Amino acid sequence: MHIAIYPDLDTISQHAAACITRIAREAIATRGRFTFALSGGNTPKKLYSLLASEPYTSQIDWQLVHIFWSDERCVPPGDPESNYHMAQEVLLSRVSIAVAQVHRMPADRDDRDAASLDYTREMQRVFGTNGIPEFDLLQLGMGPEGHTASLFPHQPSLHETQRLVMPVSVPKPPPDRLTFTPPILNAARNVLFLATGADKVDALRAVIEGPPNPDEYPAQIVRPPNGEVTWMVDSAIAQKIHVQS
Repeated sequence: MHIAIYPDLDTISQHAAACITRIAREAIATRGRFTFALSGGNTPKKLYSLLASEPYTSQIDWQLVHIFWSDERCVPPGDPESNYHMAQEVLLSRVSIAVAQVHRMPADRDDRDAASLDYTREMQRVFGTNGIPEFDLLQLGMGPEGHTASLFPHQPSLHETQRLVMPVSVPKPPPDRLTFTPPILNAARNVLFLATGADKVDALRAVIEGPPNPDEYPAQIVRPPNGEVTWMVDSAIAQKIHVQS
């Protein structure tokens, strides 16, 4: 695990854009493509905008990128609450990526179990596997209570071992969502957490330095045995942690 502390979100976003560009180039050089799962919320919005602008966008061959989402709210794709909508607005509509390589999580469907299974099959088709896809990069965030993706404290989803995507109802609006589960989160080659804000100080300290307690702090679950986890945080959230790099 690597932890980097920066003064503000703008600086985090710039370093994150450089990190993603490096991982993308390495993945394309090694495996011929870059598989990237996005998150939602306000924190990555600046990052996604940077990836669609220079000097970053021309360093990535977008024709060799496949975009997925680690979770999605059960709203139409044009809804302002949609994670897809945010990424489409600030990133995907501004780069030369084929529509077929943008894999929207179909959380707006009535049958959420079927939608979860269909998304799993779509990932497996793209990755060419019947097992667990290994993403080149998952970009995640963390909430004040320690949630990540849409895995919230004390929910059955934290103990899921078979399904890779599942429907959940969470204590934050909009409550109904689809989310990646621990098996796929822990199969990633790289995980990049972005987290900011003094309201997350205690959660970050517990996740980074506390004893294992993922039921209370779900972000602790993300420890891929064959992957690298990087946290990029601001000085406000890092007040109580002692590990710095």
